[in-house]
Amino acid sequence: MTKSNTLFPLNRFEEISKHPENFKLIERIPLTIEGVDTHFPIELNKRLPDDQIHSVVFLDTETTGLDQLKDKIIELGMVKATYSKNRNILLSVDRFYDEFEDPKIPIPEKITELTGISDDMVRDHLFDDASVANFLSGNPLIIAHNASFDRPFFDKRFPSLSNCNWADSLTEIPWKDLGFGGSKLEFLNASIGYFYDAHRAYVDCLALLWLMYQVKESFTALLNNARSVSYTAYVIGNTFSFKDKLKGEHNFRFTTLDNGIKCWCRDFRNKAEAEKVKKVLLETYCDGSTNFDVDIREFTPKTRFKKNI
Repeated sequence: MTKSNTLFPLNRFEEISKHPENFKLIERIPLTIEGVDTHFPIELNKRLPDDQIHSVVFLDTETTGLDQLKDKIIELGMVKATYSKNRNILLSVDRFYDEFEDPKIPIPEKITELTGISDDMVRDHLFDDASVANFLSGNPLIIAHNASFDRPFFDKRFPSLSNCNWADSLTEIPWKDLGFGGSKLEFLNASIGYFYDAHRAYVDCLALLWLMYQVKESFTALLNNARSVSYTAYVIGNTFSFKDKLKGEHNFRFTTLDNGIKCWCRDFRNKAEAEKVKKVLLETYCDGSTNFDVDIREFTPKTRFKKNI
């Protein structure tokens, strides 16, 4: 899209005023306007005397690629905010961290095209481990839009911080039930009338925070799900004869564990439901020629979204 196509059509004011039903206004997210971050902290909602104040950190990474074993983080963005635990609403945007790190390898051209981050921008930069640890002091809940991607990269780079509590706004919020037709961050913000310059870590954090602020039900749903225990069932072994059933009828997805073992998995919010599905699978598909096991593992905010183990 060319720059001219993204400018507001001032020459169409007359047409817009005559037929406003044919147009929608989309606005840049206020928190992402240049210079706004110099005014942090910014109040979003008034604090009440009985508010139980807690912190959350919105986190995003930009990396050299998708392989969590060989690729590296080149930008880490974090935004700290406070919220009322008893009201489940964001109260303020407090401060941010945004820094590059030199991966010591050339950044792939496609990554530079996507993020705008070049080798020159990251050269000789290094994350300050102490600053990152200080930013996450107080054990705040870390929120990422696709924590299954960001957490393994973060834990590998900062192993001393690998026991933090994480939540995933991509999968732990029922976006469809809230009236949205998709779950991509840009789409979600556009659906409520806002845009931003995506694919830069710090800006993506602000965009996610703004979405949680505007769609209050989403923040409530995220906190409720993040506080709960969840379970994942892993089907390991000879599943070739019923793999289509696993995917189609039982809603399992294919994955690879860190030890290289390929298997099928499905997430559950209830252990009894996971055990019920396990029983069905074993009674329906396990016979002398089809041997497999169903391993159910428990996850909490401290262990969810880590690499498969």
